[in-house]
Amino acid sequence: MTTPDPRTWSAHGTSPVGRKVPPVPTPPAEGSTTAGISQHEPAAPKAWGPVSLVVIMAVVVLIAIGLIGMVVALA
Repeated sequence: MTTPDPRTWSAHGTSPVGRKVPPVPTPPAEGSTTAGISQHEPAAPKAWGPVSLVVIMAVVVLIAIGLIGMVVALA
């Protein structure tokens, strides 16, 4: 990438260093993202409730019992 020719800046009477853009107000459409929501959304449910943990543990216990039963049957 090449640097701009400094003579082009001085030819227009401006300097590339120290230029500032004046602040502008935010347009009304960009002001808030929740402006059109009329009611609050319900809270998301917890991913791992007590019932799901009990079901998972029951499946793990049944698989363990089945594996132990297979080992005992082979002996």
